[in-house]
Amino acid sequence: MISYTLDPDQITLDRFLQMIRDRKMLPSRVELHQEMDSRFAILLKSGLSSLGDLLRSLGSSSKLQYFSARTGLNKDYLVLLKREAGSYLARPFLLSAFPGIPFEYTEILKSKRLVSTRDFFETVQSGEQEAKVSRETGIPVARLKELHALCDLSRITGVGGVFARVVYEAGIRSSPEFARTEAAIHYKLYLAVIEKYGYAAGHFSEEDIRYCIEYAKVVTEADSKIEEQD
Repeated sequence: MISYTLDPDQITLDRFLQMIRDRKMLPSRVELHQEMDSRFAILLKSGLSSLGDLLRSLGSSSKLQYFSARTGLNKDYLVLLKREAGSYLARPFLLSAFPGIPFEYTEILKSKRLVSTRDFFETVQSGEQEAKVSRETGIPVARLKELHALCDLSRITGVGGVFARVVYEAGIRSSPEFARTEAAIHYKLYLAVIEKYGYAAGHFSEEDIRYCIEYAKVVTEADSKIEEQD
């Protein structure tokens, strides 16, 4: 089974360093671009090898303080690093946040304990599971496939309920498909979808789309490793 939130143990520290290097940081996180190689060398020397190792080592204020003292890395830097690492872990939200999904569908699913994007994505992954949920709820399989696609897209950091719908209406049906898109081209497609349907997607730039594509690549990489293990 593929988890809604990517497994951080599937992301190596070297890959995380590459992602930080390639990303234009928010003003509050520009320090992450300072002394990257030397700082990550310290992380690796301390015994960390993955994003999961990093998150566990910095999981609480006491752990973070201990790790800072043990490695000599500045505590403020580690706080920023922890926030950046955590941004790759998708936060589930209510299925009702997707425009175009009938209210009665989300209520029926709620009665089956399928309330959030995580609940639905992790429960309805195969054709057999779709058929079972369809029989139990009366919701057509086609609509369940649509909902699964929206949930998959929402696993990408930066893609919320409304924007997942925008991406879906632009013809993208999965995180791997999103990972293969081109920011310049699809930015214009998304704007066209918003203009056509009037979705309240908020302001976003071509650079924002580029970030989302990079996040999608990370999700896809992690999923592929899980599938290989299975």
